[in-house]
Amino acid sequence: GEANFCCYYFHNESASMFSHQYHEHYEMNTRCQYTIDVKDPDLRDNCDLVLCVKDLDLDIGDAIRINHRDIQAEYRGKKTPSYPIRIWDHKVSFWFVSDMQDKYSDASWAISYKCLARGQEHDLCNICEELNEKAVLPNDEKEKWYRIWS
Repeated sequence: GEANFCCYYFHNESASMFSHQYHEHYEMNTRCQYTIDVKDPDLRDNCDLVLCVKDLDLDIGDAIRINHRDIQAEYRGKKTPSYPIRIWDHKVSFWFVSDMQDKYSDASWAISYKCLARGQEHDLCNICEELNEKAVLPNDEKEKWYRIWS
């Protein structure tokens, strides 16, 4: 079968990313790497990332894997985590992989991130609610599967 490969880089302070064909079902046999690397000179050494997963609705056999020297996490299935993922760094990558079978008629995911200034208190209890509220992709959107917030 056909394989779909993609690599994406985000250098902004905050953004939301959505699976391709977010309102339907992403492609089978896909391997996509997403690298977040905040490049702003004022933030690069003063930024810890927080990631929030929204609408985790993965088909059987598919996964999102977050890779960093301090944390490795894997998400599968349809249970959206209700907690933020704190990365003590300005850079992290994650992979989305889908297998050769579609069991469900629809499947999608969305992940948002934000740079948090180091040495300051942050309300992590409600940060995903704030980010997920922004992470909305219009139903007619077919091209721009991401939103840059800052």
